[in-house]
Parts: sequence; structure tokens; C-alpha cells
Amino acid sequence: MPEKKINVLFVIKPVQWSGADRVLLDVATRLNKEKYQVIFAIIGLHPDEEATIPDSFPQIRFDMPNLHGWRQFLFSLKLCWVMFKHKIHIIHMNSYHPGNYCRLAAYFLRVPVIIDHWHGFNRFNLKRRMLCRLYNRFTDLSFVVSAGVGEYVQQQCGTDPAKIRVLYNGVDLAPLESRKPSRQVREELGLPLDQPVVGLVARLDHRAKGHLELVQAMSTLKDTHPFHALMVGGGRRQEEMQELAASLGLAERVHFLGNRRDVPELLGAMDFFVLPSHSEGVSLAVLEAMAAGLPVIVSAVGGLPEIVRHEENGLLIPPKDPQALARSLARLLENPDLARSLGQKAQEHIKEKYSLERMGRVANESYDEQVKKKLG
Repeated sequence: MPEKKINVLFVIKPVQWSGADRVLLDVATRLNKEKYQVIFAIIGLHPDEEATIPDSFPQIRFDMPNLHGWRQFLFSLKLCWVMFKHKIHIIHMNSYHPGNYCRLAAYFLRVPVIIDHWHGFNRFNLKRRMLCRLYNRFTDLSFVVSAGVGEYVQQQCGTDPAKIRVLYNGVDLAPLESRKPSRQVREELGLPLDQPVVGLVARLDHRAKGHLELVQAMSTLKDTHPFHALMVGGGRRQEEMQELAASLGLAERVHFLGNRRDVPELLGAMDFFVLPSHSEGVSLAVLEAMAAGLPVIVSAVGGLPEIVRHEENGLLIPPKDPQALARSLARLLENPDLARSLGQKAQEHIKEKYSLERMGRVANESYDEQVKKKLG
């Protein structure tokens, strides 16, 4: 064991501070400070998001938001210099992009421990599959956010099962426990106090998060089960979804809030939470909603069935099925006792299995194993 601290480089490439980057920050802040010195390499971070990373962490910025063409080579060279200058012992980054460049650069610099972090079911064409199988030879540890993701990575990338460690995402319970009263949040948002509110927290950059299915389900129920919806998260498809909601007569019921950093507060305005994703690893938004005691309806895809047990702490529906979503919403709206029971059991489940403390303990154990193996 080196007498000095072990230098760990976390590489993040946030577009609008995605859940994957938040997870890396959660891991970094819970590493043993007596043993590990954490440094952040930040690629193309937006100026309005700089306060997200505590000032106590040294930060190295790469003003390279688009890693394409020659920028990939330039990024790799700069990253090599950073790792050499700061004598990095461990590098930890998200996969797949920019993880491949990081792993290759770390291999050339002979960084002792290379860790990647898998958050979902990435699409693998032949090129990606071949590259990941190659770079896996340089990877010492692959964190996965669920057992299902681990099996998928093993299948697609040929990852040695001995290198895979499930590291469940953690939820910070403190903001949920100290949030504003529901009535106050609704008044601030201009929401009615006497009608149910369903929430969906996800980027509107593509259709895979199920925003379309929620709007379609609301259209089915608008005459029999009036309720409002909060769409939290911006993106290039927000205008498209707003136009669809208006065309279906839902303009006054669907509220698009854009990017927000006060999600714990916004959860207080919701009665239900949905995430009808087409594909998903382990959603931080779902974990936070369950921790807040909300009954949830999610698609039975990816790692979500590992979190949500149907009829026990939430409801599962098939993906891309707005009618199934409408039926589940109607069921909870008509049965408040069921909704209350699901929310209570969801909260208990998250506190037991998905705490930040548990996440930090598993991360430190995994780091310590690699240090003992590679650094002696």
C-alpha cells in the first residue's frame, strides 16, 4: 500500500448532468478520503452546472463537447498528460463513450487500475461489440447498476464475470425528508390542489423514456379520470411533445418544466410517478420517486423489474403500450388504498437496498480489492 493517498481520476461528460454522471459523483464523494484523492476530468461541462461538483475536488476541464474525428486523438493525448502529471493510480469512467478513449489512454500510461461503469442496455452494433471486447482486456473492474445490466455486458462485450460488480445506484434521502409541503409546491407551480398529479422525470432528447405513451394515456383518460402531469426534463423533443399535448386537448393539463435541479421538491407535488421507458438500466428518477413514497408505474424492461416488484411496491407494464399505462393509472386513481400501500412499500424497499451509504460501502470494498491486487 502506497504511503501517500491513491490518486483517482473520474472522467465525466455531462450533457445536461445526466443520471450516469450523478452516479459517478455519488461514488466519488463516498470514497474513503483518508485513502483516496479524487480528481475530476470534466468534458464539455455547461457553465450553469459547474456548482454541481463540490469545490473540494480538484477539477480539470476539457473544452471538447464533441469527441469526433481528430478531437478523439487530441482528447486522448491531453488525458495522457493529465494522468502522467497527477500520477493517477485509478481511472473511473462511464462506458461506452468516452470510456473507450479513457481505457486506451490509461493502458498506454500503465495506470494500475482501470474501472468502467455501465448504466444501461447500450445498443451494440458489430463495431461497438468488437471495440468493447478489445478494451475489456485493459479493464480491471466493471461496475454495473443491476444484475441484468451485468448479464447484458457479459453477453455483448465478453466481459469476464469475475470483473463485474453490481453497484446499485443510491438515493440521497435528506432532500426528500426536508422538502416543502405538497400544497406549497403545487401553489408555486400553479397546479390545482384538488386534482391528482402524475410525474415523469427524464430528458426529452428521444422517445425512449415514454413521454409519448404518457400523453396518449392521458388522452384516453381525459374525460373519465381528469388529472395533471408534470414533465420534468428538457431536450430537443420538448416542443414536439407540447404540440402533441395541445392537439389532444391536454395543453392545460400537461406542464413542461424543462431542466430542474429541485426534483426532490417537485416530487412533493406528485401523487403518482411513471416511467414507461422502452429501455432502462436503473433509473435514479424511479429510485427517488419510490424513496419519496410515491406509487410508481414503470415498464418491465432492463433493470426496472429488479427495483419494482409488480403488485408489491409498484406496477409493471409492457413497453410502448399507452393503453396498459392508462389502465394502470386508472386503477391507482380509483383505488387510493392500493396506491398508498404501494408507495409505502416502495419507500421501505429503497431505504433498505438503495441508500447512498450502501453504495459507498460496496464502492470502497471494490476499490480496496483492486488496490490490494494491483498496488500491493
